[in-house]
Amino acid sequence: MGTIKKPNPVKFFIAVLFENISVLESIIPQLEKEFGPIQWKSPIIDFTHTNYYQKIGEKLKRIFLVFQKLIDPEDLASHKVLTNQLESQTGDTHVARRINLDPGYFDGGKIILATTKNFSHRVYIGKGIYAEATIRWEKGDFRPFEYTYPDYASKEYRPSLIQIRKLYREDLSRASINESVQRSLPNI
Repeated sequence: MGTIKKPNPVKFFIAVLFENISVLESIIPQLEKEFGPIQWKSPIIDFTHTNYYQKIGEKLKRIFLVFQKLIDPEDLASHKVLTNQLESQTGDTHVARRINLDPGYFDGGKIILATTKNFSHRVYIGKGIYAEATIRWEKGDFRPFEYTYPDYASKEYRPSLIQIRKLYREDLSRASINESVQRSLPNI
């Protein structure tokens, strides 16, 4: 029988789809208020892989916002509920929303994304939210599953995903060093 233990913290990010840069700029302070400082913003990438989000805009862009603080993976469902609320605040009488916020995390072996939609490869994680392992880290690169979204499987996303991995490894290393130092200090 395995031992039940708490999982390692994970690197939280939000993959944002937008057309109007001012909508993105207006929501960033709200995201930082809820999730803490942004550690890194990816370059803006043209989003051309599907027209599913055409109600948001016709010339969509993607940016990854990576947050400084590592999170408990258990928090993903709550974070998705909150990002859905923030999305709805960007709408008006013409459109329901002007931005798409997809929270996710990297845990060292895979990128996990939260969604409200169930499907055969998704797992319910609470609060009406499902999670999927979207792409995995294997043999020195990110490798797609058969169901991986085409944009996440694309070469355009690879540098951003690799940067998320790099930041996570640096954060874990720093946390490990801090724990070692704290353990070596005498109790005062």
